[in-house]
Amino acid sequence: MFAMDEIANSSPAKSWPPLGKLLLALSLLIVSLVSTSPAVPLAALVIGIALLAYSTSFRFPKIIALAILDGVAVVAVGVLIIAAVTDGAPAYVLPLGPWDVAFTDRGIDLAVLVLLRSIAGISVMLFFATSTPISHMAHAMRSVRLPRELAELVILVYRYSFLVLEQSEKMFVAARCRLGTKGLKNSLRTFSMISVGMFTRSVDAAERSQTALHCRNFKGEFPVYRPPARLTAGWALLPVVSFAALYIVNLLLTGKVVI
Repeated sequence: MFAMDEIANSSPAKSWPPLGKLLLALSLLIVSLVSTSPAVPLAALVIGIALLAYSTSFRFPKIIALAILDGVAVVAVGVLIIAAVTDGAPAYVLPLGPWDVAFTDRGIDLAVLVLLRSIAGISVMLFFATSTPISHMAHAMRSVRLPRELAELVILVYRYSFLVLEQSEKMFVAARCRLGTKGLKNSLRTFSMISVGMFTRSVDAAERSQTALHCRNFKGEFPVYRPPARLTAGWALLPVVSFAALYIVNLLLTGKVVI
């Protein structure tokens, strides 16, 4: 079982309807993206962090902390570029050797808005990922009448993606132990050999999996032990209320109707 699935299976929010959690996360994400006031994504961020903390039993595992830090690091680079290239009156000048980078008032405001939107989106989607096992996600997809094949494909891709990554990591470790990554020429040769090896191993694994499924009389659907809770009227209403409340806050603060 993978680390994220271990967290999701032990989450207190596992019993919540998966479709309701997905709709709630999407409503917070969308209202953060369409808002023009920083207060709205900030509120969505607070809600997302609270839900994530509850989902992980107020413990942030290493994989979650790394996901947040990686996301913030990537966003921070883009935010600095936005603050530097946006037109407006210079508000702060950062000396970088022979160059001076000027950050404008409008650029800083836009950068803060983008940063809050991004972190809010990361937090709410991490809440969904840490509270919903992959089998529940597939069950939710089937409950909204998505093609059965799509739900099964999600399960297979999720499982075998991690297996492929694990195999590639072992091959890279073996190559490093044999000094296969010493120098650019050796590194390129090693990378090409690993790529070919991973392709052939993936094809072999797919054929073995197909044979195993046929031997088990696979009918095109993975059974779900203890199906998750169904979407109730309250859970269907919660995302709508959350979106409407934050949208009204944005309207009151900015006086602008956004679509």
